[in-house]
Amino acid sequence: MADRAAILRAWAETRWAMATVRSRAALERRQARLWRRLTPALAATPALAALAGRPLSDFPVRSPAEIRGDFDRWNSVGISEANARAVAAAAEHGESVLLAGGVAAGFSTGTSGARGLFLASPAERVRYLGQALARLLKPWALLSGKRIALCLRADSALYRDVGAAGRFDFRFVPLSLLPPDRIAAIMRFDPHVLIAPPHVLAELARTQTKLPSLEHLFYGAEPIGDAERAWIWGRLDVRPDPVYQATEGFLGAPCRLGILHLNEHDMVFELESIPGTSRFRPIVTDLRRTTQPIIRIRLDDLIEPLDEPCRCGAVTRAVHPVEGRFDDLWRWDGCVVCPRDVDNVLATALGADTDWRAIAEPSGAVVEADDGAAAVAALSAWLAASGIDKPVTARRLTGHDGEPKRRRIRWVSDHG
Repeated sequence: MADRAAILRAWAETRWAMATVRSRAALERRQARLWRRLTPALAATPALAALAGRPLSDFPVRSPAEIRGDFDRWNSVGISEANARAVAAAAEHGESVLLAGGVAAGFSTGTSGARGLFLASPAERVRYLGQALARLLKPWALLSGKRIALCLRADSALYRDVGAAGRFDFRFVPLSLLPPDRIAAIMRFDPHVLIAPPHVLAELARTQTKLPSLEHLFYGAEPIGDAERAWIWGRLDVRPDPVYQATEGFLGAPCRLGILHLNEHDMVFELESIPGTSRFRPIVTDLRRTTQPIIRIRLDDLIEPLDEPCRCGAVTRAVHPVEGRFDDLWRWDGCVVCPRDVDNVLATALGADTDWRAIAEPSGAVVEADDGAAAVAALSAWLAASGIDKPVTARRLTGHDGEPKRRRIRWVSDHG
């Protein structure tokens, strides 16, 4: 179990940074200081040692696949992939097993088909918990008894340590449960705080039963459209707010207004423009992670900054909720269609509470929905107005597509 005093120190440090770093210049000075402190960990990581002590810009941009493909060289503590996978598998089944030095291992949910494997030392777990509690909950939450439910694919010591942070009762609800059992488990626990993928929140909203004690509702792991978010809010009486987290770290959290802010107090985000759109791919560097350094890793997420600074006044960049992956963009004849645009069209035509999928390929698009005629008419009209001459057809929605995350909008190239 993590050290409560250490978690509280991490919580206080995060709250202090949020309160005192009030300009971009101050933020950049903080980032530069943290980057210098990271040098010993980089020197101890075989894949990065040759560049330790150099400016961040000297490091090449890499993909998550490169870390997965050479795991043994991408950690600073000499942990083998075989040992890490064994411990991560045990943790997924609820066992409290750790690697040498108290390092925890866990799996990501694996949208791309390759499950990410992450490591976290005791100090990193403490920092994660303190940071998450500082950014997600009100300050006085540490003093009152709260029930926190987390619905994800895989359990981990990273999550179970939350019980050490304060008067919290933590419950992990696995996504592997059938939907009725999953909802029943959440209802029995009656959490004050629920963190779950949007499709689970939609399942809960469809039960028409509100959680009596619910105070905070957070979603992550998959996109949610504006209409569906508003519908869930209306049904559960609590605003669903975005949490941006991946194998690469705690990337973003909502402000008091529910707007997602990038975690620039502890990370560097380079935004790589996607031609033909207002979207970017983030290139992420975690300035506090030493066991498994994350240095200039290009993610597949689609990021769109807000047009204006957030009204909350925070100095960190405010962005729209992540709407999907780079591979989800529809690409026809020089035109690029973003997932949020497709979601807005179909949610308006079919209703925010309706399930559907939209799959495009070079020859056209297919919408899977109960009301195929309405979906085809709406999407065809929108594409035509956008100057895209591609046919849209419909077929019945046949249930879950078998992936761990809901992917409503997809692009399939060459029928693959």
